[in-house]
Amino acid sequence: MKKPYTFILILLVIVSFNLFGAGFESNTTLSGINGYVVVPSALPAASGKDTSITTGYSAIFTLPSGFAHIPYIQFGFANNFEASAAVDITDDADLLVNAKWRFLHKGETSVALGLNGQLLDMKGDLYVGGKIYVAATFSSTFITLPSKTTVMLGYSIDKNSINSDIDFGMGFQAPFFPKVFKEKVDFLIDFGNVSYSNSPSGGDAENRGMLNLGLRLLPLQFMRGTYFATDLRLIDIFDAKRRAFSVGAAITFVP
Repeated sequence: MKKPYTFILILLVIVSFNLFGAGFESNTTLSGINGYVVVPSALPAASGKDTSITTGYSAIFTLPSGFAHIPYIQFGFANNFEASAAVDITDDADLLVNAKWRFLHKGETSVALGLNGQLLDMKGDLYVGGKIYVAATFSSTFITLPSKTTVMLGYSIDKNSINSDIDFGMGFQAPFFPKVFKEKVDFLIDFGNVSYSNSPSGGDAENRGMLNLGLRLLPLQFMRGTYFATDLRLIDIFDAKRRAFSVGAAITFVP
């Protein structure tokens, strides 16, 4: 898929035929955590009495390094817990393991604690990295559209950042031309000084932060308890050296 309008055309076809029914909300960042483009939200993976399972894949294209592949698997359980594992694959490979606990849920507001452990440069000089964060997600208005808004504050550390870094990020998710796409496609924007990994294949917020944009086809049911979702992302759009394009897709099974 070389041009973004090809993706938009596919969405139009899906929505125009109205093949599926919505009603399930669970979408991941590049690293397999529920959230926006790179900023995690306080919302855990959707689940009920039984554990939900999501398998997904993101492709990242950036110049001059080329393609990176991020397959992941995610579990949601007990309505308030989420765990996932992803592998960021280029010439090297990084393992990203995530956990999230939503400890407060009142009305439209959720607050969660998240952990992200990383095994970096596994084919070379292996080292360990990690992040810890608190995220609050609530309903608000983005311009004139209803939005799911998240504020995230966290802490990152690895051998290249001994004094560690304070992480800050914000994310907004709002309907994208709701009358045209029948509220099945959302617009994403997130920004801050945080990347999806301490050693990301695309987009690096270490020096001055970054801004990311996306379009999200919300999870659509095509079989009983089985949902499909996909994202189109522009990463670090103001940095010519680290700017990247990403496409992601996921299938979720909810017993």
